Amino acid sequence: MNAAIALLAASFLSAPAMSDAEVRARVEALLGTIDSAIPAASWKALGPAAVPVLAEIATSESQMPSTRSMALGALGVADPARAEAISRALVDAPDSPLTVRETAVRTLGHVLSPVQLRAALAPALRAARPVGLRSVAAETLARHAPEGACAEVMDQVSLEPAADHPRFERAAALCAFRR
Repeated sequence: MNAAIALLAASFLSAPAMSDAEVRARVEALLGTIDSAIPAASWKALGPAAVPVLAEIATSESQMPSTRSMALGALGVADPARAEAISRALVDAPDSPLTVRETAVRTLGHVLSPVQLRAALAPALRAARPVGLRSVAAETLARHAPEGACAEVMDQVSLEPAADHPRFERAAALCAFRR
């Protein structure tokens, strides 16, 4: 963890109750860092007041896709239930940027139980457009869902055009490892 993030995290952990404006400023500061691996403790330290700010940023069409993605991932740490609802909506939002939709799939992998995840991502695995979203759904299922999900993943890979198979290599490798 770089020194700037460590300093930010330390100030959050020792900060007294913050106003909404202070919470927003700290959320924006964390989202603006170059290092995309913000420790979960940094988000948790902001408390429940950060949840509406993160949700707003994650769903805002005026924000950069990378910022929206970081906010959605942080929301998964701060409030998994809220992240689930937003992620489910974004996975199925064809007008949202692909990177945001991919982050929504990955976030579901972190906030849902394996059985719930399998049910939630099965439609994306089978029919999501573009192929990149299907490959992220395949990888997320292979990484987090119950073993039986790998059969579905490999079935889908077999249905993909040969030119797209490289996009599914991680999912196939994860499934092979689980056997």
